[in-house]
Amino acid sequence: MPTDTHKILKEYWGYDSFRPLQEEIINSVIEGNDILALMPTGGGKSITFQVPALALDGMCLVISPLIALMKDQVDNLRAKGIAAMAIYSGMSYYEIQKALELAVEGKLKLLYCSPERLETETFLSKAPMLRLNLIAVDESHCISEWGYDFRPSYLKIAAIREYFPDTPLLALTATATNDVKTDIQQKLNFKKGKVFQKSFERENLIYAVLNEESKKNRLITLLTKIKGSGIVYTRTRRSTKELSELLNHNHIKADFYHGGLINKDRSEKQKNWKTGQTRIMVATNAFGMGIDKADVRSVIHFDLPESMEAYYQEAGRAGRDLHKSYAIAIVNNNDITILEERIAKAIPTRKDILHTYQCLANYLQIPEGSGLQQTFDFNMSQLCKTYNLNAANAYDCLKTLEREGFIELIDDVFLPSRIMFKVTYQELYEYQLSESKMEPLIKTLLRSYEGLFDYFVKINESDVAKRINISRDIVIKQLDYLSKTGILDYQASNEKSHVFFPVERVNALNLIIDQKALEKRKSILENKIRSILNYAFKINGCRSKALLGYFGEKLAEKCGHCDYCLKVHHTGISDDEYQKVSNIVQNLLNVDSWHIDKVIETLKAYRKEHVVKIIRWMIDDKIISINKDDQLSILK
Repeated sequence: MPTDTHKILKEYWGYDSFRPLQEEIINSVIEGNDILALMPTGGGKSITFQVPALALDGMCLVISPLIALMKDQVDNLRAKGIAAMAIYSGMSYYEIQKALELAVEGKLKLLYCSPERLETETFLSKAPMLRLNLIAVDESHCISEWGYDFRPSYLKIAAIREYFPDTPLLALTATATNDVKTDIQQKLNFKKGKVFQKSFERENLIYAVLNEESKKNRLITLLTKIKGSGIVYTRTRRSTKELSELLNHNHIKADFYHGGLINKDRSEKQKNWKTGQTRIMVATNAFGMGIDKADVRSVIHFDLPESMEAYYQEAGRAGRDLHKSYAIAIVNNNDITILEERIAKAIPTRKDILHTYQCLANYLQIPEGSGLQQTFDFNMSQLCKTYNLNAANAYDCLKTLEREGFIELIDDVFLPSRIMFKVTYQELYEYQLSESKMEPLIKTLLRSYEGLFDYFVKINESDVAKRINISRDIVIKQLDYLSKTGILDYQASNEKSHVFFPVERVNALNLIIDQKALEKRKSILENKIRSILNYAFKINGCRSKALLGYFGEKLAEKCGHCDYCLKVHHTGISDDEYQKVSNIVQNLLNVDSWHIDKVIETLKAYRKEHVVKIIRWMIDDKIISINKDDQLSILK
């Protein structure tokens, strides 16, 4: 019989009750059902698999593509006294083997695994011996080609179920359209499937789209008026720094964040923002995933993302404490140009793909026929510099190679130093007697860290050095010496991107690229970009209704506080009247320019003051324009 889930929640998380939908999902998992759970960002998805993992006999296998998030969750679980480990690219063979051995021995309650690890010989050799109570698939939208972040490695997850035919599966995602929801269930071979969906509506979130010639001026105005912590999302690394400098110059304390920063800088910047020392973080989309900060009052998109899913997730990082917050997109016609160019360049040529693959193989020094299921350190900027590649084109080529299953890209991952003793406690004691010069280091390690004989433990060489009163360099040399003599396994810290080869490296000329699949991906991307452009530039209606409608959810009433609803409320003009008048005006102007008086006369069935106000709104929103002769013309 499972342990009482409320007791587990209270003992390990300190909560007296579950959040909405959590308990229903957990109970259904315990009953043995396959579940698709859709819960918005910050909705508490991890609880839905961590609690049943503890309540049931056996171990939960958690599959996630987000290495940083896996590491954070494992650290948090261990801090609560829950046995958890993760295996992912960048770890040593011995580390991975040790984690799997502990899983087989039943000493773990949760094992986190990146999807590309599932097909390795190392994992598959241990799979039949694992006793699983649940398979949890995080970011499950990645399995769908209709999703915004399709990853081929996710398609292989279903094969793992053959080893565990009676184990329930919990698929989790924050966003999914109806097509994606169906696709997830089919591709994960759902049996007794159920779908739990928390409403995508965020009642405390005020959505707005502001069309501005000067985005920078409006950004300063907004952040001067909206107090509290915030995030500004922008497209490029360069603009994160430029905008943060602009905000600081205008007395708004800001910093910048992107994936190209070294881990020390990223950690420091993130810490300062979370503690309130930095008020505004200007960032690329590398910032935000897994960040637990509930009191974000504003998320401002200075540049539009490429999909409604990405926009909803990023905007949803505001107001997790359920207090009034703002999700604002500042746009102008340049956004249309940039995103339409993205569509045009979405598919690189076959020649570029083959050339980039050959350059990658040369850069990594991988001969033909080798590299199978191996991970290699990788630096994108060095690759492009060495072979004179255009960075944007090379990235698209690599992502195409990834979708075709030739490589897996693993973004910048910081792996801290970690150690594990390979000898018994008695053998270590005898070694200290024979090697007295190593005794201070060994004793300090044993006093400072727990679990060193059971699994790899993160250490900080500088902290160890201070406790022994020697230099960090000497500590590293002694750890290297102990590692070479077989006393412990020492994995020094590193911060690199990686490339994983799920198949052996082939001759570039023999690459089989599915042109129809490329065209399909382009079509999907184009539809997603059109959707976000429609939301930003063409929707004349409640923002919340538009967002929810995209995800297949109907909102009975308009939200009442987005930019559109507020505009209507302040004048007493109904939503229906605005829509009808606006449509008539656009239909008239689609044929030719009209004088404003002639338009008003044509619409005499409506109150004149209402028509005038609606025309003014349409001019302000840059749907129509008016010249010095009072001639109205369509702009969109």
